[in-house]
Amino acid sequence: MDLTSKMKRAMEIKNSNFGNKIEFAYPNETLAISTTSDSCNLSCAHCNGHYLKNMTPIQDYKSKAKGRNLSSFLLSGGCSFEGDIPINRHIDTIKQLKKEGYKLNAHLGLMSKEAIETVCQYIDIVSFDLVFDKDTIREVYKINKDKEDYIKAYELIKQNTEVAPHICIGLKGGQIKGEYEIINYLSENPPKKVTFIVLIPTKNTEYEKVSPPSLGKVADLLCEARISLPNTEINLGCMRPRGQYRKELDELALMCGVNKIVLPSKSAKNKAIEMNINTVETKECCVL
Repeated sequence: MDLTSKMKRAMEIKNSNFGNKIEFAYPNETLAISTTSDSCNLSCAHCNGHYLKNMTPIQDYKSKAKGRNLSSFLLSGGCSFEGDIPINRHIDTIKQLKKEGYKLNAHLGLMSKEAIETVCQYIDIVSFDLVFDKDTIREVYKINKDKEDYIKAYELIKQNTEVAPHICIGLKGGQIKGEYEIINYLSENPPKKVTFIVLIPTKNTEYEKVSPPSLGKVADLLCEARISLPNTEINLGCMRPRGQYRKELDELALMCGVNKIVLPSKSAKNKAIEMNINTVETKECCVL
C-alpha cells in the first residue's frame, strides 16, 4: 500500500473508532523532575545528559511547584549502567506526592522486578521506551542488552500498573531500525496508549550532525501504527525536531490518524481547522 492510500485508511480507522477530533496537549500542569539531577551514567548518543538539564532536581520540586497550578509530575532521571532509572531511591518523596493527590507518570527503564513491584504501587502510568534492534541499543545506550530485556521489563511493568510504550522513530542516527517490529509486537496485545517521538539531532551528542528520519518514513510508521493498533490512542510526543520539520510533521500526523499532538505547531492548528477536525486542548503530559 502506498503512503497516500495508507493515510486515507489510517484516517478512516481513527474517525471510526475515535471520532473526528484531535487533542492538542500543552503540559503546563505537569512538572518534569529528575531523580538524578543532571547526572547519567550512559552518555547516550542521542542525549548525552542534555535533556536532564531541563528538568527540576527532585530535591527542589517544592520550591519549583510553589505558586503553580500543577496536577501531575513526570518522574525521570539519568540511567545506571544497567539501563534503569533509579527513581525507587526516592520512594518516600514519591509516596508523599501520591499522598498529596498528584498523578504520577514515570520513566523506569530496565528496572529490576523487585524495584518495579515496589515503585509501581504509587505510579499511575509508566512511559516505557521500547527498543528492539540490538545494534541500536549498543550504539545509542552503550549497554549490552537486547529486545528480550525490554520485553521482560515492559511485561513486568504492565502487570503492576498501566504502561504507555514509547517508540523513538529514527533512534539509530535517523535510521528506521526495529520500529515496525515493535508495532507488530504491540499489535498482539494492544496497549491503551502509545507515544511516538522522533530523533532530535542534539548539540554536543554523537548524533549532532545526523539528519532526522525523512517525513515520509515517519508518516508511514504512524499510519502503520494506526492500522495495526486501531483502538489504541496514538500520541505524537514533545520530543521531536523543531522548525520547518515540525510544521510539516505535525500536519502529516493529523492525516495519519493520531489522537494527540503535544505542543503542536501553529500550522497543525490551522490544518485541523482546514480539515474541519474538532480540537480539544489538554494541560498535562501526553499519557495522563
